[in-house]
Amino acid sequence: MIRKFQQQDIDKILSLWLQASLQAHDFVGAEYWHNMMPIIKKYYLPNTDSYVFEDKRQIKGFISIIDDKYIGALFVMPKYQRMKIGSKLLNFAKKLYPELSLKVFLKNENAVRFYKNNDFKIIGEQVDESTNEKELLMSWSLSCKSGYQKKHPGDS
Repeated sequence: MIRKFQQQDIDKILSLWLQASLQAHDFVGAEYWHNMMPIIKKYYLPNTDSYVFEDKRQIKGFISIIDDKYIGALFVMPKYQRMKIGSKLLNFAKKLYPELSLKVFLKNENAVRFYKNNDFKIIGEQVDESTNEKELLMSWSLSCKSGYQKKHPGDS
């Protein structure tokens, strides 16, 4: 079941986030992720629309949306990955928000493939200042399966 994040979920979410981040981003030092935890807890999670995937009273994944359009986080506990939980969370968000964007590390090949398989398109590339790692900017829009939105009449 997917439900709205509640404050009592915070410790479980942080633990899940750390486990998944360390696994998915092993090219970034573990100290970076540990140092990010207080920031995630105090500033990040309280300022997002977050939803958890809960099964048998256990949180197995979550998604966080910033400003009604930006996916700041989509994480699934490592032992529950490849069980469609990420897809369910993403499809849930697609029903709530008509367009979504995100950043994903280029070296996180599984995540890049996941988002491409879920109709996200690469719209740019940049370097993350805090890690010096290349990241892709990706977007999806309900109005256009390609991720491209018409700006003027006649655009295709």
